[in-house]
Amino acid sequence: MYVCICNAVNEKAIHQAVADGAQNVRDVRRCLNLGSQCGQCVRQAHEVIEHAKSALDKTEFYAA
Repeated sequence: MYVCICNAVNEKAIHQAVADGAQNVRDVRRCLNLGSQCGQCVRQAHEVIEHAKSALDKTEFYAA
């Protein structure tokens, strides 16, 4: 699903950015240009980032 329509950023891209080290909306904004136009996506992006971080934490927990 697209999170930022203005810049065509979807959930998959945000999950990949988090896997690559992004920790918050500011980090994702730097690498994907998220929220730079109208800003309506920032709240949804924050939720996706938190979900991606928790999924990543679970994956790392089970891998250890």
